[in-house]
Amino acid sequence: MTVWLLLLWVLVTIFAASAGPFGTFEGLGFGGRLGYWAVIVGLSICLTRLQLHLLRGRPQILRFASQLPYGLALAAIAHGMNMVIFANWGGWSDFGFLALVTLSVVLMIEAAVFLARSYAQPVVPPVVPPTAEPDNPAALPDPGADCEPDPAVLFQRRLPLEKRGALIRLEAQDHYLLVVTDQGSDTLLLRLGDAADELAEVGVRVHRSHWVSCAQVRGHSRQKGRNFLKMADGQQVPVSRSYKEAAQAAGLF
Repeated sequence: MTVWLLLLWVLVTIFAASAGPFGTFEGLGFGGRLGYWAVIVGLSICLTRLQLHLLRGRPQILRFASQLPYGLALAAIAHGMNMVIFANWGGWSDFGFLALVTLSVVLMIEAAVFLARSYAQPVVPPVVPPTAEPDNPAALPDPGADCEPDPAVLFQRRLPLEKRGALIRLEAQDHYLLVVTDQGSDTLLLRLGDAADELAEVGVRVHRSHWVSCAQVRGHSRQKGRNFLKMADGQQVPVSRSYKEAAQAAGLF
């Protein structure tokens, strides 16, 4: 993740320094633009990471609402830099224009991420169990019999073949979902709440950022007054107060 963020910072900084938006092309040389946008882009990435950390697992409406203070803070930082660098910069009109542009950009990005999470999920085809011709025709199953596929198997159709196995746990990580099986782990663009609903027969959500498979819980412990579940992959998963009753009802401790 750190490597990708550094690469993103470098690429966006070079692009902005070359394009020179918001009057920086006329007011600064390439070296000055490079330094200016390196600071702006770096601060944007840091603020975004902080925002995602604070809002992990929170409702989407809260994420949208948080864009207002986030955008204003970013605009205020850029406004202060512009007042120092550009002699003709200043006043509420300049700040208002900068804040409007900043808020528009961050809201469009958040909306795009929300739409991608909501509608860009891979289509999972139904699992059709293989059938064999029995020796005794009378042993043929009733066509009306219930042949529901295993929810965990159906869920893992999103994963690469080599990662599919016994489903152990799920963990929300910003806009992505970490899926851990006994064959490894992979990330999906999926909300934890949607995954937990899909896997309600297999496990239970124990934290706003964690879901566990009941069959893969290996133990329970308390650390400084907090409950933890030891999973088959060796990880300690916290149980929050909000989900304690659900964990106890599932017989996890």
